[in-house]
Amino acid sequence: MSSSVRKVILVVDDEALVRMNAVDMFEDMGFEVLEAGDGAEALAMLEARSDVSLLFSDCRMPIMTGPELAAIASQRWPDLRIVLVSGYVNVRPTEWPLIPKPYDTKALETVAAQANATA
Repeated sequence: MSSSVRKVILVVDDEALVRMNAVDMFEDMGFEVLEAGDGAEALAMLEARSDVSLLFSDCRMPIMTGPELAAIASQRWPDLRIVLVSGYVNVRPTEWPLIPKPYDTKALETVAAQANATA
């Protein structure tokens, strides 16, 4: 990454293997990556870490969905960039970008550009 400050991305997915894949891909791009297995854990991390640039969350998770997490996070942290991902074609969040699963490095590079666009 060209910036001397590493941007921080929070990856949220209830499926550990999918989450680890995204974490590895973002780390390979030079990001510091935090990970959470559900919405409550993600909110706790966001409370603890004011340096998160981007929330990258699965849509379908038990208890709190990605769009529900995004709605809460966007109210509490209005400058936080949010991208949702889903393997289901019928999930269509209206307020946040949606990337279909399976995603590839090129799709995550687009997400990374959004994280880098934050001040």
